[in-house]
Order: sequence, then C-alpha cells, then structure tokens
Amino acid sequence: MNFDIAEERRGTNSIKWDRQAISAIAANEEAEPFWVADMDLPTEPHIKQKGIDIAETGIYGYPAFHDRLESAASHWLSAKHGWNVDKDELTFTMGMLHGIASTLDLFTKPGDKVLVPSPMYKPFREIVRNNGRILAEFPLSLKDDGSFYLDQDSFSKAMEGIKCILFCSPHNPSGIVFTEEELRFVLSEARKHDALVISDEIHSDLVHPGSVHIPMGKANEAVGARLATFFAPSKTFNIAGEHCSFVHFSDNDMKERFRAREEAMRLTEPSIVIGDLTIAAYENGLGYNKELCAYLGENMNAISSYLQKNCPEIKTANGSASFVTFLSFSHFYSRIEKEVIEHPEKYRGGEGGGILSRFFGVNASVAMNDGTWFGEDWKEFTRFNYGTSRENVIAALERIVKAVKAL
Repeated sequence: MNFDIAEERRGTNSIKWDRQAISAIAANEEAEPFWVADMDLPTEPHIKQKGIDIAETGIYGYPAFHDRLESAASHWLSAKHGWNVDKDELTFTMGMLHGIASTLDLFTKPGDKVLVPSPMYKPFREIVRNNGRILAEFPLSLKDDGSFYLDQDSFSKAMEGIKCILFCSPHNPSGIVFTEEELRFVLSEARKHDALVISDEIHSDLVHPGSVHIPMGKANEAVGARLATFFAPSKTFNIAGEHCSFVHFSDNDMKERFRAREEAMRLTEPSIVIGDLTIAAYENGLGYNKELCAYLGENMNAISSYLQKNCPEIKTANGSASFVTFLSFSHFYSRIEKEVIEHPEKYRGGEGGGILSRFFGVNASVAMNDGTWFGEDWKEFTRFNYGTSRENVIAALERIVKAVKAL
C-alpha cells in the first residue's frame, strides 16, 4: 500500500472534512482537519472491492449472515492477537458505543459509581451520566516528557465504592498500550471489589511495531473478573460509518442476558453493507493491517522527532497505538489563552471547541480536538490525528510550531 498518498475526502459527506463542523471548533472553516478519529489513508483493497460488488448488484435486501460475522471475527482475534475464542462466544452489536451503553445499563444500577481513566473519550462521560450512573474520573499520571501511565496505588484507592470500570485499551487519546501485568492488576482490583469491567478495545488492531496489545478477555483468563471485552473493525479498516462491533463476555449468563436484551430491542441484524465489509476485512485484511501499523508507527516517530528538533516545548503522549495522540502545550498555554481572550472577534465562531482548538484553527489552519473535549483538566492539550500522509502531518506541525513561536 502507498500510504504516502492521502485520499481526497472533500465532497464525500465526511464529518471530518465538513466545513461547518470544522468552523464550530476551529473558528476557521478552511482549517485542515486533524480531529475526528478516522483516517485519510487508502482503503483495504478487499473492502473496496466488496463495496463495488454490492453496488453493482443494486440489491440491498435482507442478508443471511447466520454466524459468518462471528466466524470472521473469531478468525481475526486468533490471527491478529493470538486469542482463540469460539464464534459462539462472540456477539454482534450495532456499534461500540451502543454495546457499551447497553452493557452498562444491563449490568449496573442507577446511582452506581463508574470509574473511567481520564483523559477520557467524551461519549464515555455521556453514556455514564445519561444512564443515571455516577461518573468517577480517575486521572492517569503524567510524566515530564508528556507520556501517561496508570499509577497502581492511586487506582487501588480510587476503587472504593466502584461498581464498574469503563476502560479503554489501548487508551484514547494518549496511545498507552497496557502491559499484561497492568491489565491483570485492573482486573484483580475489579474482582476484589466485585466490579464489572467494560473494556473498549476499538484501537487494539492498530498497535505500532514494538508494542503488543493483550485483549482484556485474554488477560482475564488468569483472573476471572466479570468482564465485557468490545472490539470492532471500524478504526482498523476506517469503516466507522458502518456501525458494527463485537463483544465477548466472561461468563455465559452475561452473554445470554445481553443477547436477550438485543433481541428485545430488535438490534441483532446488521445491514448487508456492514456485514459484507466486515467479513471481507477480517478474512483478508491482515497484510494490509501490518503495513498500516508500520506506517502509523513511522508517522508517530516523525512527529516526535520533528517536535524534539524544532519545538521541544510541545510534548507528545505515549503514541504507541492507533493514529491519534495527545499534544501538550502547557509551556505556551498562558500566552495562547491571553491571545484568544483579548481578541474575541478573531476567534469568533469556534465556541464548540476550546482555547487551543480555536487558536490553532485560526493561526495554523489546523483543526484539532481541544483537550477539554476529554475533560476540563486537559485544557492545555489537543488531540492530533496523524492518520494521513506523512507529508500532511509534517506540514501541519510546521504551521503549529510557527504559530506558537509567533506569540
């Protein structure tokens, strides 16, 4: 695959490239998007061909997948992660967030405290609160070099009264790839407190060379905590617009209760498009995935090298997985805040973002997720999406550095 050529996504009904959406966070509709977590890289060939085949038939009726989806997902877990799970242990869900919300609602009660490591993906906060649960944020610890880690002593103390842990592995937005020892620690704490663990592993297939993702369900084989492990093809193969994910439960009773709930809500039948695309991806996409992971790892290395050489005051997070990383602008934040507050007309229209997303939208023509999207404590950060050509990544960094040096 030639990932050095980014796909042209303007005019493709992409929210990431939508000018109104960009303007709402960046105060500049012409800013280049480095925000929404999907990629501008070429599609896996088998997926693209399957989409063409479906369109050419002109038939979009009811599909007959039976267990083909779960079989393909089982094959993928074994080939990619060495986790041998029978297809009958996997359950299709209409997207990751739906599945997580349904699991939380089914296996916890209103008023239960849910621990979520922070910075956290904003929909996690919404899922917890909208389901009447109490959000308990657990801030990950931060090193001077910008990287994050899970402090086990602090985590143990934070577990008092917790009924559920909503975990993200690998972590979004930091890019932490947790070790098996760390995963077993979290699971052991959960078992000690009789807490459910829900593990969102949507970024798990995009771990960079040099790191290894351990599925939480696999780590749990030595612990025995109550656990729901979610994974999906959406980030892996850039098909997030087609809502499909899978869940593996630690015991059969949880699986059957979840399936009964899905059947009651009539949410068990995927469309012919997402079904066929998922099967094509999981059965044929391993080679593509290996190349993609290598390219994304090289992009992350290029980001770190460029900033270290040209502006070491901007710190990068762990960046060991996926195509998003957290950038710290703590060294510049007070000056940036002063600039934005003192010139409201210049930054008008980007109120859907924050101080940093507006500043860089206007002064660097780069649209990024403001750190406040992941929690108010992270206002000095942005999430930067490097799932595009290296040329585009470096060009964006050049403009970002130029903007802060002009303060």
